[in-house]
Amino acid sequence: MTPAASRPSSPRSSSPEPVSPPDDPPERNLEDLVHRHLDFVWRLLRRLGLSEADAEDAAQQVLLVVAGKLGEIEPGKTRTFLYGIALRVASNARRGQRRSARAGQEQSALAAVQRPAGGGVPWPDEIAELGRAQALLDELLSELPEELARVLVLAEIEQCTVPEIAELEGMPVGTAASRLRRARVAFRELLLREEHRNPLREGAR
Repeated sequence: MTPAASRPSSPRSSSPEPVSPPDDPPERNLEDLVHRHLDFVWRLLRRLGLSEADAEDAAQQVLLVVAGKLGEIEPGKTRTFLYGIALRVASNARRGQRRSARAGQEQSALAAVQRPAGGGVPWPDEIAELGRAQALLDELLSELPEELARVLVLAEIEQCTVPEIAELEGMPVGTAASRLRRARVAFRELLLREEHRNPLREGAR
């Protein structure tokens, strides 16, 4: 798959974080929860079709909901709890969202480029290339049925295992595995259809 978009001008890491295991210590307060899980919530909202600005707003809505429900979160179930709320918030946001193919694309491209270890600055064509790849990723994900897009995002972007996906989606492991296989096949077909637009394909440069 093409690289995932990272948050612009954010000190937080964009690298995927695995779902917390059952024995993960519970969050002591809202600040602790935000510190540990906000990146996960934002990436999820972003890849579920929200623009960067809308993902920011939606993430805040998720946190507002969670703030009044901290006592309801079972130990080790924080991500599952947040996931359910994020899906509902994203669904509501998408219904009222004004989509623009170009909106925020330049910021996405800049945010996607990680500074090389030697401190060098990426070439402009590299920035544009990654920006186009991210725009194509968002477009193809939007063409998938939502249930397939979700499991694909969890597996390929959040690096969740099949059992973790099953827990988040509230389904049997076998169902999660089957859905993920379907999602990968469907996405591969879409990517093949748009291969001429993929700037990261071999020989594209």
